[in-house]
Amino acid sequence: MPPRCVRTRAGSDRPQRGRHPPPLRSGRPDVLGDRSVTLVTGATGFLGSALVVSLVEQGEAVRCVVRGATAASRAAKLRTALDGRVAAKDQHRIEVVPGDLAEERLGLSAAGFAALGRDVSRVVHCGARVNMTLPYGPLYGTNVRATEELIELAEACSASFGYVSSLAAVGRSVTGEPFELHDSVSGGYGQTKWSADRLVSVAHQEGRVRAVILRPGRITAHSRTARSNPDDLLERVIRVSAWLGVVPVLDTRVRLSPVDWVSRLVVALFGTERAHGQAYHLIAAQSLLWADVPAALRAAGYEPVELPYQRWRSAVLAAGRDDPAVARLCHALPADRLSFDDRIGCEPRNAARTLAGEYPDLPPAAGLLGGTIAAWQRTGELPSVP
Repeated sequence: MPPRCVRTRAGSDRPQRGRHPPPLRSGRPDVLGDRSVTLVTGATGFLGSALVVSLVEQGEAVRCVVRGATAASRAAKLRTALDGRVAAKDQHRIEVVPGDLAEERLGLSAAGFAALGRDVSRVVHCGARVNMTLPYGPLYGTNVRATEELIELAEACSASFGYVSSLAAVGRSVTGEPFELHDSVSGGYGQTKWSADRLVSVAHQEGRVRAVILRPGRITAHSRTARSNPDDLLERVIRVSAWLGVVPVLDTRVRLSPVDWVSRLVVALFGTERAHGQAYHLIAAQSLLWADVPAALRAAGYEPVELPYQRWRSAVLAAGRDDPAVARLCHALPADRLSFDDRIGCEPRNAARTLAGEYPDLPPAAGLLGGTIAAWQRTGELPSVP
């Protein structure tokens, strides 16, 4: 157990052309005057950019902390992440300010860091360094220290604090959705998220901030557009299997938690007063057998050959020597076993209870999978069927 401490444009494995909306504003973190502002970290990430879109659609003014050497590069990075999802008439609601979670005080002066909180009523901390191979130390600054600093910022400006944690912080023996975690976890990334999760829960219990803890699991493609995270292992395996015509035989289940559903839950829960002081596991209740994946590919017109995992992996490694898109997947494939969902009993009970009639329902998992494959065919992320 670690001591208690008191990423990319979403798209496909294939190149795509992005849309280019009008430029976003950048400048000092006080330009919104007396309007209430939501400060968002991780705004250029897969979930973070979806949160910005959801907040803006609700009429919120959003201040996005973005890493980059110049105002132009920061604005361009966020514009790429948003990918035309914010209407031109709403661009003025988005402000881009500098900040690097890996640096002390986000790389800002004391005055500059304090100014981030000007007019801020809510902080949504979604930024993190996600790396499942690094130990605790290299991830500490970005994932733990930055969380502690942002808690202090929220406390100083009397803002509520929404922390996007992770199910990686939750021990396998944990049942329910406890606000404060005690069971230890393994792996550097999980340990840093556990430590940060603890910082938030303790700060709330001490009365320093009003906090909500949100713990997503695997976040999958948008339920309507199928806009996906290019770094998600599950979806990369499905796409590469379709391109190569071979699919692995796996003993696992899969769970589809679309990014638009997760972002709606985050925004809805954070905007609900009774949610403060609670934690929410944001993961779809329904899962599928892995066998449903090759079945869905066949239903879409493909004829993949099923291979034992090791033989399928060898085929992918061979293809990766000539195809850079496939090579990106090769580095993420374990040698012996591939699993996508080992939290069979995990369900979003707290969210359904808190939101009641406002809880956003999900389509059946099989329909989501089939719809995503069909959308990938339309966008060219999957090969056309003769």
